[in-house]
Amino acid sequence: MRTCTRIQRQRTEGWRKPEGCMIVDRTSDFGNPFTVAQLVDIGYKEPEARQTAIAEFRPWLRGSRSNWTSTEGDQRREKILARLPELHGMDLACPCAPSEPCHADVLLEWAALSPLALEVRIASTRARVDRQRMWRGEKPLYDADDLADVLTQDVHTTCLVDYDPGDGIPVRCDNRTWNQYVRRQRQREHPTAMIRLVEVFG
Repeated sequence: MRTCTRIQRQRTEGWRKPEGCMIVDRTSDFGNPFTVAQLVDIGYKEPEARQTAIAEFRPWLRGSRSNWTSTEGDQRREKILARLPELHGMDLACPCAPSEPCHADVLLEWAALSPLALEVRIASTRARVDRQRMWRGEKPLYDADDLADVLTQDVHTTCLVDYDPGDGIPVRCDNRTWNQYVRRQRQREHPTAMIRLVEVFG
């Protein structure tokens, strides 16, 4: 498979989006909600403002609510999560210059994941969001059983996985070991702790 890349979107007359390319700027659902302009307004200077915008975007997309705790922020993230599979195999276009940091680089990392790895990362992110929401007394956004179906599935690809044994601290093992653990869990009527996938590396 070819390596997908970031393309600079041009505003000049006659520019056309290349075939196999997805626009991910703020005119799309994939735009970075943390803008350089907002950061400049509160005192940041370039290039620090641009670097900070990307630094905020990366953990936020992975489910962090540390800098945006509203339901609006969670719904904004979900717009991206729901459409991430569309980016697989696509180049991404944004107005940022190729030499500048850009949130599209973060999206390219997600888009390069295998379908299974992406499915697990999205479900793990959604589960993380709901844990934080419930800690704050807010209603969850997602169906817990649907998330559990993804995060407790057998992994048939030969690879490493990270899983949460129930204490929030990821443990790494190979897929065969994971499959043994999760099958034992299914055999217990009331497991003391629910183990769940966090990341699949393959």
